[in-house]
Amino acid sequence: MIPGFSGEGLSLFMFIQVIFTLLFFVLIFFLPKIMLWQIDRRLESVLAELDSFRTSAESMFLEKFSSSMTSKTESRFQSMKNIKFSQPTGLDPAGMVQRLEHVLDTSESKFKRFVERNADTEDSEELADLNMAFKGVMGTHQIYKVVRHFRQLIKGTKNIQLIGMIKMMLPLYRELAESQKEATRAFLDEAPIGDAIGPLVAAKLIEEEPEEVAEDIMHSQEEIDGQTVHVVKSRGPGARLGKYGDAIDTLADENDLEAIVTVDAALKFEGEETGSVAEGVGVMMGGPGVEKSKIEEAATDHDIPLEGIVVKQSAPEASKAMKKEIFDSYKEARDMALEVASEYDGEVAIVGVGNTCGVGNVKADTRGIHNRLRKYWKEYEDEEEEVSYMGMMSILPGADQQASLEQARNAFIWGSIR
Repeated sequence: MIPGFSGEGLSLFMFIQVIFTLLFFVLIFFLPKIMLWQIDRRLESVLAELDSFRTSAESMFLEKFSSSMTSKTESRFQSMKNIKFSQPTGLDPAGMVQRLEHVLDTSESKFKRFVERNADTEDSEELADLNMAFKGVMGTHQIYKVVRHFRQLIKGTKNIQLIGMIKMMLPLYRELAESQKEATRAFLDEAPIGDAIGPLVAAKLIEEEPEEVAEDIMHSQEEIDGQTVHVVKSRGPGARLGKYGDAIDTLADENDLEAIVTVDAALKFEGEETGSVAEGVGVMMGGPGVEKSKIEEAATDHDIPLEGIVVKQSAPEASKAMKKEIFDSYKEARDMALEVASEYDGEVAIVGVGNTCGVGNVKADTRGIHNRLRKYWKEYEDEEEEVSYMGMMSILPGADQQASLEQARNAFIWGSIR
């Protein structure tokens, strides 16, 4: 007999012990099934939401893309949504940038041909917006397919080791899809997105119509406070990015530049204010790295310092229609860029990096932008500030804030295009 226990107490103790032992073995058997059931219900709910995002993006796009879709066009549309990208092999690093650029140029040309051949409009600016909007449609579709793949994989293999990883990634996938749906809306509405802050700053410095110095890149030589400033931005107001690297290479060859100042959006830390402005050193540019590499190479060849100005925002804010806090920051970013430029005695290039959707090429074209954004600002007033799950990408090994913004903002599709 156990000391301190009567016969009745001992019986109760042994009964409880037997019950807990049985529960232990029951849980060992049923807990994995419960976990699989829970994650399946969660995936089902998220998939329904992702499906609504992709359906909404497609509806908005098709409404403006074509008034009467033929079966051939519909078939082509479905095929393009499911397009696959294959990055160049990294077995031989030599020439990697050139090979990646070639693949990106081929994909860009493919999308342009699809849009130009099937869209109702022939206006070049509307075609540029449709081209970029289609990438948002494709992005929401691809994200839906990825999550559906995980659900089918878990159901088929009953592998509970996948559950932890999937549960962590689901909020990120949802945030990505929602931001790309909103980006599609902004492109079709010709509204500047958060990423357009760089081109907006540049346009505010251009007085006369600029010239195209590289593919989809405009250049204007301005005299500001007695200093020659070469202002560079993507060609607007259609949604374009362009060949910044080629533009800077040309300007560096033809002019005696003393500095290159890039202005772009950058991922904010949680706790930082949206629209806050900061200085940087290096090329403030994300993406696959082709244009950034070309600018760095041109600057190195000509021994030109690389300065930068960043406007802080979350990855979703960079993809959606520009928030008022970001729009208002253009003045501080512009003044800071000019202040950095004034530290040098000679000619300086100020490069407004980013998607120039809704932003024209000269100062006069930017005066009505706030009116196009007012309806979005009213919508944002009702939204609560939330933690951005895309910010988790900044803590991955080898990630930095600027690259993480582009990785998150362009996941699945945007980063594959340029």
